[in-house]
Parts: sequence; structure tokens; C-alpha cells
Amino acid sequence: MRKRSRIFKVLVCMAFLSLVITPLFSKDIEFQYVELEQVSRYSEDRIAFQHIEKDFSADFDNSIATLLIIKDKKMYLIKDGYDNPKEVRTQKLLYDTESRMGGDLWANKINMKPDYIRITERRVELLKNFNEDFVSKNFGSFYTSIRDSFLQKHVNVFKQLMLNRKESGLIVERMPIPKPTYIGSEDVPVKYSITVSGKTIDEKLYYAADMDGDGITETFYVTIPDGFNWGYKSGPNIVFIYDNKQEDIKKMIGTLAKDAYYGTADEEKVILTTFPKDEDIIREFNLEKVEASVENK
Repeated sequence: MRKRSRIFKVLVCMAFLSLVITPLFSKDIEFQYVELEQVSRYSEDRIAFQHIEKDFSADFDNSIATLLIIKDKKMYLIKDGYDNPKEVRTQKLLYDTESRMGGDLWANKINMKPDYIRITERRVELLKNFNEDFVSKNFGSFYTSIRDSFLQKHVNVFKQLMLNRKESGLIVERMPIPKPTYIGSEDVPVKYSITVSGKTIDEKLYYAADMDGDGITETFYVTIPDGFNWGYKSGPNIVFIYDNKQEDIKKMIGTLAKDAYYGTADEEKVILTTFPKDEDIIREFNLEKVEASVENK
């Protein structure tokens, strides 16, 4: 009976694990990790970047960044923080069958040393290598350069949406985060989450969020409804940064949500330069000018 129970447990684990590394579901955002086999089309040049640093469960990679480049019908996929899913599933089965707890199964973390590359042409594989030394040596600077330039481009667009709030329909929401209610919890100041969304003329949707109220934007994504995807409910198809913890990315996106709520220095300059003069308002509304008192001069 004991042996049957163990076999049954293994079978259940295998059935469950066959479903992992597919769609991930969070309270607000659904997505899948980028894989070349699932990319809907390769006939148009484009770039997409995905960066995940969120703990869902032991079954999902909690630290991985992926850069996808499509050019001249070739697809280039570079990852940082890659763990082989087969090895992770095997390790989890061992832990489960031995009824013991394991640590973080996804041991490889984002470290700015890409460790995975695949190149295909018309879906025919040209290169595959998962060795960090090889990938980082040959493609590390390329990965960093393209990633930073690509992200900065979209951060700049987001800032323009803030400067042109009326045209972009920028929506900013600020909500109080519930305080701890357990007995003995400290009476801490209320924190507020901030979410921001706006749309460009060509229908690109931009979104930024500071969900824990620390003033730092940790989630930023860009998507366009043009049908490009890497599977059912694959998530934002241009940029998707979820729960960022990297300092270099923080320098680019870290103040977006806060600036959208409180305003930026550039917005202040626009307001100050376009603020009407008092004499113009007095004249337009046919008001009577009152001489300033000595105290106010």
C-alpha cells in the first residue's frame, strides 16, 4: 500500500509538472515565458524583452530575462538566468518522492551574464548553446547594449505620454495599501500603490506600477494589439518587466510611476512657461485691478 501511494504521488507530480513552464497567472497580468517554438510569426523585424523576478511558486522560474530579436526572418533568443526546466522537474520529483523540502529549485539568477542563446532561420535551428561562459563572452555586450537602448527608447515614449497627458489619456491611480491587522502589528504610516497607463497614437499601451508603495516602479510593460505573440495569453508583446530587482533597470524605470503621480520637472517647466499673466486674466474677465498693499509689494 505504501509503495502504491508513492507511485501515485509520483504520477500526480509528473502530470502537474507537465503543465508548468506554460501560462503564468497573477492577480493582474497573465503571461508566458518566451520560447521560439511559440512565436506566432518571424516575417517582420522586431524586438521584444521580458524580465521576470517574481516568486509565484516552486514550479515557475523566479528570475529570468529574455531578449528576442527578429531580423531578416532570423530569430535570436538570448536569456539571462536560465535554468533547464527538465532538470528542475527532475529535482522536484526527487524532493517529492523522498518527502523532503527543497530550496529554490531555480538556482540560476539574473546576473548580467547571459547563459542561453538560440538562433533560427525560418524556424530551422542554426545555433543552440546554454553555457554561460560561451554565451556571455560572445554575446554579453550585444545583449546589454540592445536591451538598454531598447528599454530607454520606450521609457522616453512613456515620459512623453506624461508630458502630453491630455492627448495620451494618461490614467494614474493611487490606492492605499491595507495595513497589517494582526495582533501586535506596528502602527505604520499608510503606503500607496500607484499604477499608470497611457496609449500612443499607434495604439501601443504603456503601463507602469509601484505596487508596494516604496516609490520605486518595479513593473513596466508595453504592448500592441497586432497579433504578435508567443502563445495563448502570452502577455505584453514588446516589453514586460515584472517585479524588477536589478539596479541597472531601476535607473531607467524606477521613478516612472511616482513621476506620473507627482509630476516631473519638465512638466513644471511647461506649466511655468505657459502660466497666464495676472493682467491678461484681469483684462479678459473685465476685472477691476486693485493696487497691491505696501506689505505685499
